[in-house]
Amino acid sequence: MPDHPDPTSPTPLTAPDADALVAAVRSAIDTRVPLVNYGRAHTGLGHPPPNPHTPYTFTANTIDHEVRDLVVRADVGCTLAELQTTLARENQFLPIDGDDKLTLAELVDHDILGPLRTGYGGLRDRLLGLTFVDGEARIVKVGGRTVKNVAGYDVTKLLVGAMGELGIITEVNLRTATIPPATLIVDLNVKEPQQLDDFQTTWLTAEAAPTWAVLVYDHQACTLRVGYHGTSRACHVQLRSLETLCDQMTDVRLAASEEYGYDEDQRERAAASDWRNDVPALVKIIVPPATSGFVCQSLMLHPPNDPPRQIEAYPFQGSVFVGGEFNADQARRLDAQIAHVIAPAGGVRVWHRRPPNADDIDPFPPHNTDWPVLQRIKQTLDPHNILNPGRYLTTTP
Repeated sequence: MPDHPDPTSPTPLTAPDADALVAAVRSAIDTRVPLVNYGRAHTGLGHPPPNPHTPYTFTANTIDHEVRDLVVRADVGCTLAELQTTLARENQFLPIDGDDKLTLAELVDHDILGPLRTGYGGLRDRLLGLTFVDGEARIVKVGGRTVKNVAGYDVTKLLVGAMGELGIITEVNLRTATIPPATLIVDLNVKEPQQLDDFQTTWLTAEAAPTWAVLVYDHQACTLRVGYHGTSRACHVQLRSLETLCDQMTDVRLAASEEYGYDEDQRERAAASDWRNDVPALVKIIVPPATSGFVCQSLMLHPPNDPPRQIEAYPFQGSVFVGGEFNADQARRLDAQIAHVIAPAGGVRVWHRRPPNADDIDPFPPHNTDWPVLQRIKQTLDPHNILNPGRYLTTTP
């Protein structure tokens, strides 16, 4: 996984608590040297950091689990694995997919999504409130009925996926879920992914509506893996409904089904995305869910001299990942194809990793209507432009 070049080799800063972070922000304001943290798994996402800069890490990792209320308060220095281990002691979990080694800070900063979002919602849906340090070295708490907004916007929601440009998150309050007693995983062979688009509404309004679903294309065949959470009896009722639905789809056939426990279910979901950690080029596409099958089917086609593509999609969410061993020219061709395919649906794409010598490919959409508003919010929360400046928002210090 290539990192952005850092010729100055700046000395990292470790902040063990919010007070240390406030002191670091004040110092950054005085010295005009910005604080930068791109995360562990997202170092290649976005524009390179300015030089000089100070890399920072927030390490506080206290977890306070309110078991009866299904709520957890946690410092964002703790990892997803640490949080899930704590919750599992009380038969609960956070239904968010992600690498166990990622901190909660990285999960929130990059709005990590995965298959479970279909049935449980994403981070924005489960986030009750948070605490962050803004670019004026103020500790700000938002969430619940006392949320204070900026220009009419919900700050809690804005900070999710903001890549650390609007504030440094230190603490989150999240809704947990009870670990399901059973999971049924069903594999479907898919000949024409586009047909999934025609049946999305029917599928989601039937008993066959999945808890999670992943479409995987591995250069030769397409497989849709579907998961159901609940009691064993309820899962099999959903399976029968799915079998009825499959009878109506000419290009989708049920291949296998197996009941799993919670741990096995976690491993199966994680296995579908392992490939993304290794490929040198990776791009994420967001489109209306009812067009995701068409997008996948279109991107399965590629020039004969280009390397095979791997595709992983969450069809009920409209999220598609495409990656492979691309060189710069091959990445440019893929980028042009993506632009052509998603334009009619108004989709967007974000390059997580670009191959060497492909810096001319803009990592973000060339035209984003939200950015002028976000730039004004950035200037309000970070007027000195010292928090991950320029990673995706172009601002003037």
